[in-house]
Amino acid sequence: MTKPHVTVLMGGPSAEYSVSMASGRMVFNALANLDDLIVDAVVIHEDGVWEKVQRIPDDVMHPAALIHKAPSRQVTLQGLHLLEATDVVFLALHGTFGEDGTIQAVLQTLHIPYTGSGPLASGTAMNKHRAKELFQFHGLPTAPEFYITPRRAESVDRMLPQIETRLGYPLVIKPNEGGSSVGIYMAANREELRDALMEHANTALPLLVEKKVVGRELTCAVLEEYNESLTPLPVIEIVPHAGSFFDFTSKYQDGGSDEICPAPIDHKSTQRIQDLTVRAHQILGCRGFSRSDFILTAEGPILLEVNTIPGMTPNSLLPKAANAYGLEFPQLMRRLVFLALGKNPDTAG
Repeated sequence: MTKPHVTVLMGGPSAEYSVSMASGRMVFNALANLDDLIVDAVVIHEDGVWEKVQRIPDDVMHPAALIHKAPSRQVTLQGLHLLEATDVVFLALHGTFGEDGTIQAVLQTLHIPYTGSGPLASGTAMNKHRAKELFQFHGLPTAPEFYITPRRAESVDRMLPQIETRLGYPLVIKPNEGGSSVGIYMAANREELRDALMEHANTALPLLVEKKVVGRELTCAVLEEYNESLTPLPVIEIVPHAGSFFDFTSKYQDGGSDEICPAPIDHKSTQRIQDLTVRAHQILGCRGFSRSDFILTAEGPILLEVNTIPGMTPNSLLPKAANAYGLEFPQLMRRLVFLALGKNPDTAG
């Protein structure tokens, strides 16, 4: 039987470029050591140029600018030729272009299988406001919000009393489409809120202002089985050290946070969070795997967002949960590859 040819795709034109490179490096190294796969790597550099590489450098992770110049059509079309010989693409792309449904739609059009969710689920999950509308419609608990379009951002001072009346303080201000906690601000008063909104005004990106929910930070991942049933993984509690919340430094700096798996919470809360994780995955129409983030309050868990391409770095949460479940990292990566190919990972190879 011919070994499947896997291409790990990483980098990309987003603020999460360095995180994607770290994820891609870990995925590539894990898959390359398996006997039943042929593996190569393609990097989409920050300038949009695609390159097939033999080794992924150990770069220091850092958040990039929120706004990137879109690569030219010619550069992207040239890059896509690097995927001609592949059987399946392992998407280690985070943020814009990689996690928002764009690359998924391109690969689907080219009939190239890929790991993770499809264009619609990816795009909806990436758009926090639209995803929350769906969750609220289906009765899932979410934080109160105020959505700001780029046009509305031009009238910051007029919006301040509206936000205060609807939400009060404290508040969380975040890009509506983004991840890795890039561009997130906290506001305890009007001055801090105005500063955060003005900081984002120049980006011309949609914003989400949410009522800050107080409680324990938790996350839960779900894996899809070959028979399409869903298995929630153990819940993880996150205790940040480097920041006041689970920010970029806390996520990716060694020792930036403690991730306790399984989370030391009662059985009822664990079951509720796992159930909500499965429901959120289903509501969005996700595929393969996803990870949902929560705040556990005195009244119960609040769903924050769903990640369709969770990080695969040494400090990432999905690999830790899978390991606690009994799936070591190389086996987890192999499983995702064969599921993307429509094959049973337990009998393939």
